[in-house]
Amino acid sequence: MGSIAAQSVIIILALVAAHSDRRKKKNRRKRRTIYSKSEKNAIIDSIVHPWADEHWGFVIVDGVLHALNEQDPVESFVKFLKYNAPELLKRIFKEIR
Repeated sequence: MGSIAAQSVIIILALVAAHSDRRKKKNRRKRRTIYSKSEKNAIIDSIVHPWADEHWGFVIVDGVLHALNEQDPVESFVKFLKYNAPELLKRIFKEIR
């Protein structure tokens, strides 16, 4: 009878330990995208800017790619108007003449 009681106590202790509220440490690594937004912007610049020197249409492509990367269309449009629109208009008018 004593061994059955000892086995029962061991089983009860094992069940209590298994259901304890103690959190186990998990090795969760922070998921990182391959490139950060600034790295993506640098890649866009390095690929598109040489083409933008050749034709003004790539200035628009550059703005669209940056807007997609930033995921904020309003802010991207304001930045496009501030930094690219003046030069773009000059180039378009020059080509029209």
